Amino acid sequence: MRVFVTALALVVCLAASAARAGAVADFADRLKLSGWVEGIQSVGMHAPNEEVTSRARLRLNLEGDFDWIYGWISADLEKNWKIESETGADIHEAWLEHVGNGWDVRVGRQTIIWGRADGVQITDIICPPDYTESITRDLDEIRMPVGAAKFRLLGSTVDTELIWIPVFRAAKLPKDSNPWAVSSAWPAGLDVHQEDVDEPDISLENSELALRVSAYFSGFDCSASVFHGWDDMAAYHRHAVSGGGGTDVYISPEHHRLTVLGLDFARPWSDFVFRGEMACYLGRYFATDVLEGGVLQRDAVKWLAGVDWTPGNDWTVIAQIYGQRILDYDDTLAEHRHNVTTTLNISKDLLNQTLTLSSMLYLNLNDLDSFYRAKADYEISDGLHVILGADVFGGTRAGSYGQYQNNSQIWLKTKYSF
Repeated sequence: MRVFVTALALVVCLAASAARAGAVADFADRLKLSGWVEGIQSVGMHAPNEEVTSRARLRLNLEGDFDWIYGWISADLEKNWKIESETGADIHEAWLEHVGNGWDVRVGRQTIIWGRADGVQITDIICPPDYTESITRDLDEIRMPVGAAKFRLLGSTVDTELIWIPVFRAAKLPKDSNPWAVSSAWPAGLDVHQEDVDEPDISLENSELALRVSAYFSGFDCSASVFHGWDDMAAYHRHAVSGGGGTDVYISPEHHRLTVLGLDFARPWSDFVFRGEMACYLGRYFATDVLEGGVLQRDAVKWLAGVDWTPGNDWTVIAQIYGQRILDYDDTLAEHRHNVTTTLNISKDLLNQTLTLSSMLYLNLNDLDSFYRAKADYEISDGLHVILGADVFGGTRAGSYGQYQNNSQIWLKTKYSF
């Protein structure tokens, strides 16, 4: 409800701006409507070959430029035949922006992107992820906008960005009858009780702060960042009580404070762009295999190295390797001490760039499980695309990708942008 009130307030502000400028008749000319509509349908690769994805979505964008202030509102309307909880309408983004001489400020629900990785979030931690359909959505769809105030100082070679997030927004995970939900198997004799997630109250002391300084030199870009806020993922604390011939396990999901220090860089050379990221997560909670307690607090380092290659003839090759190392490791932790994944993304444009063939692979080197996507995107006419693709999950079912083997699918998407 707060988001709808915010959107309404933005419309009122834009209208007031037009009236203030004495340009009520010019109001409509300062507005621009755009958006897209898409539908996707899939069929499973494994018997009984049931659909995994089936939805239609409309996105409407309204932008207004009133000289001293710029506004943006985008709304979604979705019908999801496979995940009923996704059906409905929602405000995606709603913000106002003012640009000054060497600075700008943006206030409202907005998408903030950090880092330089392709399809991977290392320092890109401002917007929480939406894993309703695991990682099969594009990263632009996985990022959930946050209500924030963003202030930037823009220099010739150095930019400084300060972000204040007054209201916490948690990551979104699949649950209930969602085909992407993963259930936990508990030993016989345990009676499990899960409490509601303990999210931070809305208060000034519970707000989040982030700062990034970016430098742009000849042939080299880099940035350093710090984030102090809440972990998007809840830690599942457990407490076991034995008696009466059985054991009751009480699970209490809770979000905890953490600090993240980040560095990233990009260096072009010839047909290549070399990229790197590193983030130190201080005070994160990790799940354990021990029944009592369930979590341990540890520091961790996430890192990424990647290269983009554009050899010509409309070919693009992107290769990455990234991982996470848990410091002061304990053998009871459920995650690996050092978890490493590689990615490879190859694409080729054909038919005067109306047809794009692409192939993307995520391969985890610890569990040797993988996620592979192949797709063909054909632009029939201006703004109208038909996309045929396949998502294949393989490897051990204990892995983060292999657990979704039954969700391997062939899908067809139609999208029209206007």
